Amino acid sequence: MSTAALFAALICASAQSATANDRADRDFFNDVAGKWSGPGEIVEGKMKGTRFRCELDGLPLEDGGTGFRLDGRCRTGMFSHPVTAVFIREGDTYRGQFLDGSEGEGLDVTDGVIEDGKAVIQLKRDKVTGALVANLLDAENFNITLLIKGGTRFVPVIGLSLKRETDALAVGAIK
Repeated sequence: MSTAALFAALICASAQSATANDRADRDFFNDVAGKWSGPGEIVEGKMKGTRFRCELDGLPLEDGGTGFRLDGRCRTGMFSHPVTAVFIREGDTYRGQFLDGSEGEGLDVTDGVIEDGKAVIQLKRDKVTGALVANLLDAENFNITLLIKGGTRFVPVIGLSLKRETDALAVGAIK
């Protein structure tokens, strides 16, 4: 299933009970907690083909609300750029921002849905509409795709393939 089709299917999916949504949200937010790193690529636009590497921390919200925050840096060559995404559940809707929101150089979170280990987060900046698809493949692999609406379809613009960083634990015996 293409990312655009997944986006449409998740957004159009019928609403589950509030309790099931709360549980799915909390489970997803807990599962993305931790340190993540991996490669990414700009797959569309004037910088198409640019490869980069990101190191991100999945963090709980500072005020204890329902949601998550990804903070870190992405670098290509000698250049490094801070990256932040905040996704907050408020009742039956979501809010937050990608980068510094539409007031800066980023986008605002206007809605979203979480289902089966995937968060599809709707983004907006002026007349630009997009989505951030955060797909937790398993406990160790996390893919993020940024899509922008072009005409009648969503076009992938940036893709990330992250792996969970774990502390190396040496196990052995001393004789």
